Amino acid sequence: MRFYRFFGMAVVALAIILVGGVYAMPNKPRQVTITNTIVQAPPTTSEDSSIKISVGNGLGSGVHIGGGNIVTAAHVVDDAKTVKIKTNAGIESDAAVLWVNKDYDIALIHTDGNVAGSSELDCREPRFGEQIQAVGNPLGMEFIASFGRVAGAGRQLGNWKRVVVTDMTTVMGQSGGGIFANDGRVVGINVGVTIAPLQSGKDAAGGAVYTPTMTGFGFVVPASVVCDLLARRAS
Repeated sequence: MRFYRFFGMAVVALAIILVGGVYAMPNKPRQVTITNTIVQAPPTTSEDSSIKISVGNGLGSGVHIGGGNIVTAAHVVDDAKTVKIKTNAGIESDAAVLWVNKDYDIALIHTDGNVAGSSELDCREPRFGEQIQAVGNPLGMEFIASFGRVAGAGRQLGNWKRVVVTDMTTVMGQSGGGIFANDGRVVGINVGVTIAPLQSGKDAAGGAVYTPTMTGFGFVVPASVVCDLLARRAS
């Protein structure tokens, strides 16, 4: 994953040239080459660090943070002791569930299999308005990226003790996947999406029947929480 930042140095340089030309116009036209300065973000391996997790008939996502350790959502692994994983390179192996924290909806699993890429945790809470990218397995489609921004600051919401709200596309199967900042580091873990019930008719008794539909707002556990949980387990 790469993000590019563009700077307007060429625009400033051109403005200086034009302003200078008002006072010192050359006798003959000159061709001046203006080169844009492009600063490229350091290469990252966020896509390679993404993991597909299968538990029975269900599936979810995860992100490899190094050493065979994979962070995911607690509800993805639930009460399982082992799960099946698949890397972006197509390598499949087993992984053991090391621990689960249902209060924050975070779990850590470990594999001795080969995972080519890993991504570094940035132990902070993503900022309001910050550009972010998610990589996961929505509806069983493997290793799909979605893009958006942080739409709401951290808060306790529903069963989650701490989540930030995003405006990116979030559907089933993305839970547990990594949320990446522009520098490729992990700033959160996908855990949920807004459900908006819409009335779709009436039942035999005349009562309203509602159909749950998803909106574009997703919920992400900040990396600051993940790092804190990892530190607790290591101490």
